[in-house]
Amino acid sequence: MKVLAIVLKIFGVISIFVALMAFGSDLLPVGGVHFGGSGSIGGKHQFYKIVPTDGVNSIYVGVAFLVVGACLIGVSARIKKYLVK
Repeated sequence: MKVLAIVLKIFGVISIFVALMAFGSDLLPVGGVHFGGSGSIGGKHQFYKIVPTDGVNSIYVGVAFLVVGACLIGVSARIKKYLVK
């Protein structure tokens, strides 16, 4: 059960990290982020967004991942408290 609690906590932290990136994607410049070294044939740099938001409201995605992450961490704490002795 200890392994299950650790795995749930890891997935919860990853989910919260993805939620923070989804929230932050609205704060990025319109062109995205330049990671350096990737230029196109015309000499212009290619830009990438960390979380693609084409047609999706990233606030809803962020809230969903935040709730899932909090639930996973909560379940992990309950498992650790009640089942591991």
